[in-house]
Amino acid sequence: MGTAIKLLVIYDRPFWRDEGLSGFAFSDLPVGLTYDNSPADASSGAIVGFIEGRPARDWGAKSRQAREAEALRSLELYFGPRARRHLGYLEKYWADDPWSRGCYAGIMPPGGWTGFGRALRTPVGRIHWAGTETATEWMGYVEGALQSGERAAAEVIRAD
Repeated sequence: MGTAIKLLVIYDRPFWRDEGLSGFAFSDLPVGLTYDNSPADASSGAIVGFIEGRPARDWGAKSRQAREAEALRSLELYFGPRARRHLGYLEKYWADDPWSRGCYAGIMPPGGWTGFGRALRTPVGRIHWAGTETATEWMGYVEGALQSGERAAAEVIRAD
């Protein structure tokens, strides 16, 4: 599995929009990717961010308080000093999750997909495989898990 920390910073409103900003940022800072995750009615503001790969492994070893401070530093550089005045901070360090032990999806070594990719979806007797890693679209996301579940269910129905 890969390594990622997903974080959510909550504000009273999506203040970045006042500056004509979208909430999207992509950089080489530890919080290297952000999106506006505010509700449609803009009743509050929310930025979702990701620390991925080596930075996630490095920052995962630090305290939650250190990660929050780094997240706010990154957001301030992206969206200005107002980013420090937040109402809440939530995070999920996926490597600590006992069920997944990382995210977003299993990582194949070189030649894995081309050599064994079809075997991920090939039924074995009455066993049919589903999960985000078996998706033909959106692999690694909940949409992929849903798509693969629908595919596997259709296989089971056809097999009976």
